[in-house]
Amino acid sequence: MKFNFKIWIEDEEGKPVIGKGGVALVKAIIDSGSIAKASEEMNVSYKFAWQYVRRINSEIGGIEMRKGGKNAGGTNINPRVLKAIRVFEQAQEEIKRVLDKYSKLLEEEMNEKT
Repeated sequence: MKFNFKIWIEDEEGKPVIGKGGVALVKAIIDSGSIAKASEEMNVSYKFAWQYVRRINSEIGGIEMRKGGKNAGGTNINPRVLKAIRVFEQAQEEIKRVLDKYSKLLEEEMNEKT
């Protein structure tokens, strides 16, 4: 047995802004240069990816979409979004370390003969 968790960044009203999937989407956009290519790589619809990007943009900002046809459009991610992702990943790693510690303790307690 082990502990597990999910975290996300919320707005002031408690609505999710970005979580693990959003981080993966932003990274895929950075790698591919476009929402369309990123959504294809992640096997999600373009509409889903575009709506997710709009949600991130409404709270964090920093995702700039350039309109255009084939080979003309694209998406730029500015440092503001990258900073949010870095802090998210740091929080995720710290929580994982703590839960790994308690998972180990739980396992030891469950295996202890009384």
